[in-house]
Amino acid sequence: MKRVFRSSLPMLIAALLILAITNCGADKEEAKAPESVPETEPAVTVVDYLGEGVVLAAYTFEDDFFGTCFYPAKIITEPSEKTKGEYQVMGITGTHDVAEGQKQWTKNVVLKSHPAKKDELKPGMVVLYTGVGSAPTPAPDGELPYNRWRRAYILKTDELFKGIVEAKLPEGYSGPVHIRNIRVCDEPKMELPEKLKEE
Repeated sequence: MKRVFRSSLPMLIAALLILAITNCGADKEEAKAPESVPETEPAVTVVDYLGEGVVLAAYTFEDDFFGTCFYPAKIITEPSEKTKGEYQVMGITGTHDVAEGQKQWTKNVVLKSHPAKKDELKPGMVVLYTGVGSAPTPAPDGELPYNRWRRAYILKTDELFKGIVEAKLPEGYSGPVHIRNIRVCDEPKMELPEKLKEE
């Protein structure tokens, strides 16, 4: 019996040492790796308020590149030879310019657009904007947040890190526009007419 105990003793001591080493400092808080500091600001998820099948249609000042106003609308009639290339649309918001549910005929329709992202905005781009100034336009309760859009021509992106671009706006005015107030046109793409580039 003594021999069995003596031969087991080294194994028992080794097991106790391993147990002691692995539990050493178990009550102490484990060292944590320092949290990495993001080099850029976190990505902001932008929710597009225009629902499925909603376009932006122009009803007023259609011949004025910067002054043309675009409103959220639904297409009632697609353009054809019979309609001379015009869409019939119905406004889905009410403004002082256009009554909700009002039907209009127009050739000037933005079929697809999306909220702007910082990395895609460049000087020389034509975009749509809403609101005035460098503050994001708030969304009124129970209403679509942005009811009227106009074209803008981006001049500078020096302050894009603040969410602001410098843009040429209607009536020859240039000023800051917040990225939250900008949409990029996907279909059709928009270009500034040559005569306006010279102004």
